[in-house]
Amino acid sequence: MARARAGTAGDDDHDEHVIHEEWESVGVRRAPRIGHIMGAGIGLGLAAALILTVTAAFNEQPGGPLSTGASGYLRVFGVFAVICVGFGLLVAGLIVIVLDRRGARRERPAIAEHATTLTDDLVSPMTDEVPQWVRDAEGLDAEEPDGPERRRPKG
Repeated sequence: MARARAGTAGDDDHDEHVIHEEWESVGVRRAPRIGHIMGAGIGLGLAAALILTVTAAFNEQPGGPLSTGASGYLRVFGVFAVICVGFGLLVAGLIVIVLDRRGARRERPAIAEHATTLTDDLVSPMTDEVPQWVRDAEGLDAEEPDGPERRRPKG
């Protein structure tokens, strides 16, 4: 039925049967890309941690954590990264909430169609067993058309 509305009524598939259709009014709105915004928060947090680690190296006193070599730099960067990435995620989450609230005001109405369709797939059925309705149809074709009194129950 949806195909007739779409303008392709000539391509009607006789193996598909619509058994239930319903229409609902819904609201359509744009939602922010949460993954992209949170990823930007992580990236900015890592960049801030790198900048803080480099500036800490210039102000390093003898005997401090950066004086132990590469492992000291990694430890300081790790601490700064945990703090800055957490802060970046917090800020990005707040931005997502604000954008989502702003987008909710611009909601527009629409009509959604939901159709439940059954498809007869005789080329590759789910099991190797022939469906009961096919067996019944073959049995009806094999009997003589003299009437129902000549039919015997199966079993």
